[in-house]
Amino acid sequence: MTHTRSPAPAGPFTRWPVALALIATFILTRFVSHLLLGLDAVAFVANDVSYYGYHLFRLDEGESGVMTEYPVPAVWILQAVYRLGGGWQTWTAVYVGVFVLLDAAVALTLYRRDNAAGALFWILFTGIQGPIVWFRFDLIPAALVAWACVFVTRFPRLAGGLVGLGAAIKLWPALLIGPMLAPHPWRSARARGRVVGFAVVGFGLALASLLTSGWARSASPVTWQGERGLQIESVPASPLMFLRTFTDNPSWNIFLSPYNALELQGPYVGGLLTVSTVLTALSLILAGYLSYRLMRHMHDDDERLHEAILLAILTIVLATIVANKTLSPQYILWLGGPVAALLVARTSHWLRRPLIVLAVSLVIVGLLTQLTYPWGAYGIMAIPLGSGPETSILLLRNLALVVLTGYSFALTIMASRPAPDVSEAPGASILPAGQRSATPL
Repeated sequence: MTHTRSPAPAGPFTRWPVALALIATFILTRFVSHLLLGLDAVAFVANDVSYYGYHLFRLDEGESGVMTEYPVPAVWILQAVYRLGGGWQTWTAVYVGVFVLLDAAVALTLYRRDNAAGALFWILFTGIQGPIVWFRFDLIPAALVAWACVFVTRFPRLAGGLVGLGAAIKLWPALLIGPMLAPHPWRSARARGRVVGFAVVGFGLALASLLTSGWARSASPVTWQGERGLQIESVPASPLMFLRTFTDNPSWNIFLSPYNALELQGPYVGGLLTVSTVLTALSLILAGYLSYRLMRHMHDDDERLHEAILLAILTIVLATIVANKTLSPQYILWLGGPVAALLVARTSHWLRRPLIVLAVSLVIVGLLTQLTYPWGAYGIMAIPLGSGPETSILLLRNLALVVLTGYSFALTIMASRPAPDVSEAPGASILPAGQRSATPL
């Protein structure tokens, strides 16, 4: 397993054609998504903006107990867009425009004159998921994590602050500060900067939420999540979705829960909820283990530090998605940032092929997710039994997520192996940075 760095793939004479090709790809894929919205099978994905608008109108009218499933800072952002758009009757176009611009801004950040791979991946990954990218909230934390992954070593305080902001509006990014503690949370200036950025932004917004809205409202998103049932698209629900579709047993009912999610009722649901709880606990242990491993084996001048942090982040996000009893299609967006940032970074030579595998696999997962929702939604929740083709796509997508979690974990372990001390080896010579190698595994 060598640790030589990947060479720059493109010369100056290819820069403008590549940039124009990326712009054309972005415009074309988004235009296709716009056309899809005109189809009856897809148009309902825009309903979430109506849901947001209705409840934001209620908030403006002074009602309380509204949108308690969202952290308070997330509601502040939605309110800002709502008011910019002039209220519930006119704000949809502005809302969509903000998200299209955010999508483009991430792609632009990922573009390098000598490396367009990260930008191309992001454009394809978000584009293949269709118009839901514009109508759900999760592009915001996904973008924040993507930027944090890009800036994690170069601008550590900014990276920590971005993760803190993501945690304040969607909770799950808080797990990502663990790998960012590497190589040492107080002996390393960069790691210390990430901690400071995270604490100032994350805890600052948490304090602002507490002071303006009180403890009950600030904690309500956690309570809301804990009380939810087994969502039909989640990985833990996969065995029951298989039985519900490919056997003659109609015991499992799908219903719209008070939490605005399609959940399962029937035998073994309680058992699989317990499985999800155990998996969630294991995912937290995994996050702690990977963070500890990076802190133990990495040091500040180790060329592998950036890629090891990003692989650990990807593994943690995958494990979080796989373990959760809820899995909405927009959650897949969370996975794009770490892989895009890895494609931008100068990674070890051995990692180039696995990175291609990860990137292609995630684009396929994005496609399967769009085929699941909105295209396959009615077939998956058909009564009394699910439709075979649509449910098969859902199960294939979930299987891919499980396999990718294992694959990403293995890559993280490989990337965080202790570096051999070549100076102590008999006859060893000191090599310039970027030309060190390790014994193949």
